[in-house]
Amino acid sequence: MPLDLADPGLRRDAVDLLSRAAAVDLHIDTFIATRLLGYDAAKRHQPPVRHFLGHVDRPRAREAGLKGALWSITTNPARPRRFRAATLKRNLDALRRQTAVDPEAAWVTNARAFDDAIAHRHHAVIPVVQGANALGQGTSFAEAGCGDVVSATLVHLTSSSLAETSTPLPGKRLWGPRGLTDRGRDVVASMNRERILVDLAHASSDTFWDTVAVADRSQPFAVTHTGVSAIHPHWRNIDDAQLKAVADVGGVVGVIFQPSFLGPRSEWHDSRSLVMRHLAHIIDVVGDDVAALGSDWDGFITPSADLRDVTCLPDLVAEMLARGMREERILKIVGGNFRRVLGALRPTAADVPPG
Repeated sequence: MPLDLADPGLRRDAVDLLSRAAAVDLHIDTFIATRLLGYDAAKRHQPPVRHFLGHVDRPRAREAGLKGALWSITTNPARPRRFRAATLKRNLDALRRQTAVDPEAAWVTNARAFDDAIAHRHHAVIPVVQGANALGQGTSFAEAGCGDVVSATLVHLTSSSLAETSTPLPGKRLWGPRGLTDRGRDVVASMNRERILVDLAHASSDTFWDTVAVADRSQPFAVTHTGVSAIHPHWRNIDDAQLKAVADVGGVVGVIFQPSFLGPRSEWHDSRSLVMRHLAHIIDVVGDDVAALGSDWDGFITPSADLRDVTCLPDLVAEMLARGMREERILKIVGGNFRRVLGALRPTAADVPPG
């Protein structure tokens, strides 16, 4: 059963904690709606019916205490390869323009800019890419004029010329790769050179371990929106050995809010408890320096009513408090761990390649 959060003092404590936190969501897909449907993320919208889109806008995020998010630009796998890099550049420029005209938002590509955004009470828009096959025929984000990209997954829901997805597509290895390809290795190497966070969300197990074998181990990597298979076996989730590999390089793992990835159908009504269960397992296996939140809001997910949109973030933090979680640990989970990773990769603007 969902934990009773009727005590108004508990939510006040959660709101107060979030007011002092560097809270950041490791994965939102709100840019899909702004690009395809004209959704204005700078304006407050009514809460959605929980399905698919409308989970986040910046006014609601600020109200909830969410100081920033990794704003994902998703690759269309059907787009011809020769057009992809130019399309990525246009989309990145569009997201940058949308941020620039919002006086309460900030374009953030390094840790100092993130800290400045929080100090000025601006929402940190951190540009990331879902599907590095967005580079088309290239292998470098900087060379594509996209050096502002902070993080990128190698794959999304389909395999590509770079790597194999975790999606259980029938016969996918008949026409796609097993694990990381030679071209994928080149992309990983360029991301390491350009201090871009390698995100292994959506990666198959072979892709994950192939990447671990070739990546620069002095840099952290991430799995930004996932569950853990020890709690609920699912093709989108990672196992304990993968958790330990992330921890070994000082990386971070964000727990997704899609209930079907986190537990059985009988528990899909209680997303908060499911998220807490996965967070607890991550902490038990590798400690609290790895755990984070990667909602996947606006990524066509259908969270239950208790995490229906960004205004529910204080309720999740209240649940952490009600379960006896220490404030120091909560501050790490809601954003401190990602801030540490960003600082390790890109402390200042001088560490961001031109683009």
